[in-house]
This record gives sequence, structure tokens and C-alpha cells, in this order.
Amino acid sequence: MSKENNQDPRDREIEELRREVLYLRRTAEMTAGRLLLADTQAIAIRHELEQKRRGFGLMADLAVSLGRETDYESVFVSVSRRINAALNMQRTAVLAPDPDGGFSAAVLQGYPAEEQKEILARRIDIAPEMLDPSSPVLITGADDEERLRSVREALALPYLVSSPVMLYDNVVALLVTGRLVEERPYLPRLGKSDVETVQTVSVYLAAMFTGFRLRQTEILANYDPLTQLFNHRSTTESLRQTLEHAGRNGYHAAALFVDLDGFKEVNDTYGHAAGDLVLRIVSERLVNCVRDSDIVGRIGGDEFAVILSHISQPEDAAGIAAKIIEKLSEPMEVQGERCQVGASIGIAIYPEHGRDESTLLQAADDAMYTVKNSGKNAYRYAGKV
Repeated sequence: MSKENNQDPRDREIEELRREVLYLRRTAEMTAGRLLLADTQAIAIRHELEQKRRGFGLMADLAVSLGRETDYESVFVSVSRRINAALNMQRTAVLAPDPDGGFSAAVLQGYPAEEQKEILARRIDIAPEMLDPSSPVLITGADDEERLRSVREALALPYLVSSPVMLYDNVVALLVTGRLVEERPYLPRLGKSDVETVQTVSVYLAAMFTGFRLRQTEILANYDPLTQLFNHRSTTESLRQTLEHAGRNGYHAAALFVDLDGFKEVNDTYGHAAGDLVLRIVSERLVNCVRDSDIVGRIGGDEFAVILSHISQPEDAAGIAAKIIEKLSEPMEVQGERCQVGASIGIAIYPEHGRDESTLLQAADDAMYTVKNSGKNAYRYAGKV
């Protein structure tokens, strides 16, 4: 008879229970292990989703707020501040390329004043791998200590994400953001979502700068850089459109040719910087003398054109001309000195003195020269003797 057959039934029952307990224990341990792995993965997914949420929130905020910005520096500062707040970054730097091939800091967010001063005066050499738009740099505690050491030390950022801002295949800025410390649970580790967000911000900045360049090109083409008034080309085109509209609707329009009296003496006495300031003051006064629908342009040196888009009768232009002479003759403070100019004005009326822009401007110019030759600081209609 076998030993098992000789075993007490009670002992066999205990042995079976023991094996079952062992099996259940191993099954429980395996289940616990899988649950721990699932929990770890869930934490990673939650962290990834939170990073993406912050990234999406940042981009939404930028899309709303940056449309109002009009210059590079204010955009850089705004972006840097929002990156720090939205992505739990401690510091953000924007580096601009130098003519010698290096980079220098344009904006430093989150840096103490003394440290800012030191970094702003420093030339920073950037490794080529940091200028590849398709592969943003990510530096975490797991990276080789030597990797990009010079940049990390120059910006005092041991953990960082960087992405270049590209415009027409050229790097116009390098966006670098990161932290001094990266310790859980207080700060999540920098990760792929942070890289994607910073890269998206850099692309967004490039799109904004394209818009800036287009606006600058438009300004250079259409506006006088000193006074911000329409230049000769834009003034002539605006007059053409005004005359077409006046012709279709059967009303009068006027062109006033304004030449300053005494401006050469201001330049000779106080210098060209003072003369430029006088031209800006004159421009402001001219704009304040006319309606919003009228146009003021600088067409050369100290010569201006005023286009009155719709006047009830030709005599209305005389009232505007008298107002301009009065306002421009008021003394002005320039570089601590008191100076004064006047204005000689020629007036040409559509359609009496011309039906196209060239003829009308020439008629107003001729009338202005008649004023110049007969005493100055007055106005005259074209064709008047």
C-alpha cells in the first residue's frame, strides 16, 4: 500500500489547502505586480496629459494675447513669462545671434538682477545641435554631464529644453527654458511634452516674426520713417482714390501743398537732430488740424500734402489752411531751445483745378510757390493772381 494511501485524510486535506494557499499567494503577488505596473503607467499617462494640458493652455493664451504685441522684445518677454508660469519652468532665456556667429541674451526671465547683468554682457557659443529645428534639445539629470556643458553653465540651467526660432531658414532667436532643480514630487521631470510645447512656441514665434517683417516692409514702402505719415507714393495714390470717389459721387475734394517757412534756419542753428524733431512736431500738428477721413503726407524735405477728401464748397479749404498756418506758427520747444516756423500753402480744388492727382498736386505746388515769392506764411488758391 502506498504512503499516500496510508496518509490520514485530514493530513491530505491540509496539504491540499497549503498548496492552494501557495497558488493564491503567487497569483496575488503577480496581480499586485501588474496593478503596480498599471498604476505606474497611469501616473505616467496622467503626468503626460497634464504636461500636454499645460502646453495647450499656454498656446491658447499666447494666441489670444500676442496678437496685440507690435515688437520683438515685448513678444519675447511675454512668451518667456508665460512659459515659466504654464510649464513650471524657473528660468527662460531668449538668445539672439550676433554678427560674429555667437549668441547673446536678449531676454532673461526668472534671473536675479545681478545674474542678468552678467549674462547679458556675455557672448555665448551655441553648439550646432541646438540649432536644428527638427530636433529640439532636452537636457535632464539622465544626460551626460559633458553634453552642452558650456551652454548650461553660461545660462545657469542644468535642466533645459531649447528650440531655435527659424525665419527664412535663418535662426533669428534661440528659445531656452528650464530649471535649476528637478526633484519629484515638487517638480515633474522635463519630458517629451515639454519639448513639443517649446518647439510649437518657437514655430509660433517664427510665424509672428514673419508678420512683423511683412508689416515692416509695408511701412517702408508706404510711410515716411521719420514722421510715420504717408510718403510721396502713398499720398499720391490716396489722392487718386479720393478723386475717383469724389467723381463718382459728385462732390469737391482739395489738395493742400504745405511748405515750411524758416525750417532751414532751424537746421542751420540747432542741427539736423533738432530739425527732425521739428518735422515730427509739425506732422502731429497737421494731423490734429484735419478730420480722420482726411490724409496728411510728407512728400519731401519740409514739404507736406494735405488731402481733404470731401468738402461742401471750395471755400472750406481756406478755413483748414488758415488753421494750419495758425497752429504751425506756434513756438515749439526743441532741445531746450524755443524755435518757430511758418507755412506757405497752395490750394487746388477738384475738379476746378484738375481732374487727376498729378495735375491737382502741381496746381497746388505752383500756388504755394506764389505764396513763397510774395511774403510767405499765407495760403493761396491755384489760378489766383
